[in-house]
Amino acid sequence: MRKNIHSVTTQIRAIETVSNNIKIFTLADPDDWPLPQFTPGSHIDVFLSSGKVRQYSMCGNPENNDKYLIAVQKEEDGRGGSEEVHQLEVGMILPVSLPRNHFPLGEAKKHIFIAGGIGITPFLSMIPWLIQRKIAWEIHICANSEDKLVCEHLLDIKQSKGSIHKHITQNGTRLLMNNLISEVGIDEHLYVCGPDSMISEAIRHGASLESRLHFEKFGVDLDLEEAAYEVVLEKSGCVVKVPKGQTMLGALRLADIDIPASCEGGICLECKTRYLEGSPIHRDLVMQSVEREKFVTPCVSGCASEKLILDL
Repeated sequence: MRKNIHSVTTQIRAIETVSNNIKIFTLADPDDWPLPQFTPGSHIDVFLSSGKVRQYSMCGNPENNDKYLIAVQKEEDGRGGSEEVHQLEVGMILPVSLPRNHFPLGEAKKHIFIAGGIGITPFLSMIPWLIQRKIAWEIHICANSEDKLVCEHLLDIKQSKGSIHKHITQNGTRLLMNNLISEVGIDEHLYVCGPDSMISEAIRHGASLESRLHFEKFGVDLDLEEAAYEVVLEKSGCVVKVPKGQTMLGALRLADIDIPASCEGGICLECKTRYLEGSPIHRDLVMQSVEREKFVTPCVSGCASEKLILDL
């Protein structure tokens, strides 16, 4: 049986074209009722008419729940979700999920943000919250060229204890990740959102920061190179073969096993399933270590053993 997906009905009130491939959507309640409150760093799932579900960071001030702002970059080589969003028009009804937060602010005297391209979006809700509380912050915005700087106009830093630093590769001012991380104080937290290469570099240089290093990415680039394996459904006794190059979720669906799933990118946990035996290869982006001892996300995860037994 599928889980109920909590959703919020919104209407597209405005669309701002930032560049050839980025649009900012303003969403509001069709009858102008307040929308569910969200916290800094939150995102929503957007439910498209095709059945696709995509996740986008909240770009507005969390204190203002009259509207939601999301910025969507059209991915030319993506799976079609962002292209579908870019075809939406003002006035259309757009169902979205309740806001969720897997990228919250920590407790710190100062917060340091590193944004690569469209990765600036989660910080656009964090910074207004910090400004209102007079908490120190700084953001480092990275891009290959000036025309790749996006959405920074949404930042209003008047009367703020913060600063903006731009790092443009073409101008010879590329961010030196190791240098920046080495200057992070003991009572400061570092947050990174951007390309996988940027996040990997931050993790490599920032191991000493431990829980003071935070990062977020949306979706997993699957490289399904593990050997074929079997999924055994404990309750029914059904055995499903998962060939090399196939996802566990895909194999289960081909066997007519109904597994609820939304994002199919290892983020929403809609498909989270208890396993009883085997060695999962966890690829989700949000489960805690203690959860991974009992649960697996079939949409993106694999298996290192010959057999994985699910509690189904």
